[in-house]
Amino acid sequence: MVVKGEPGSQIEPARLRSLVEVPVLDLGLTLLGLSWAGGRRGATLRVTVDRPGGVTVDECGAASLAISEVLDPHEAELPDRYSLEVSSPGAERILATEEELRASLGRRLRVVVARSGQEAVMEGRLTLVSDRLLGLEARRRSGRPQRIEVERSDLVSVQVVVDL
Repeated sequence: MVVKGEPGSQIEPARLRSLVEVPVLDLGLTLLGLSWAGGRRGATLRVTVDRPGGVTVDECGAASLAISEVLDPHEAELPDRYSLEVSSPGAERILATEEELRASLGRRLRVVVARSGQEAVMEGRLTLVSDRLLGLEARRRSGRPQRIEVERSDLVSVQVVVDL
């Protein structure tokens, strides 16, 4: 979708985020990212959304329509021409923010921790996100579940793993 506004107009990032977040939350999604990318043919507003269990293409489409409806009355504050892109954060991505961790509850993750100078890799479903701990439910070789708690201070990386 291409929208035209007055040349040189600008909107504060915090105001843009608050406008975009309302329809995203109304759809039961979480706003993970919001960025402008400029180009010769205009700017692109990239919106990244998610929810526990992942987001579908149809949900991204619904979010795009809802965001457009909210932004349309604010054309004068937006760049002259821009495209709106709404997407999921990607399949096997590194989780970098608290929002991304919380939005990943129930997902399968690969967690790398460092203890006593050695790294260990664990995989399991994220069951807990607290200020101090991440909780995982992993499968033992016997097939029985095992609950693991990881100190956040020991985390090296947390990555989403695609379940096939």
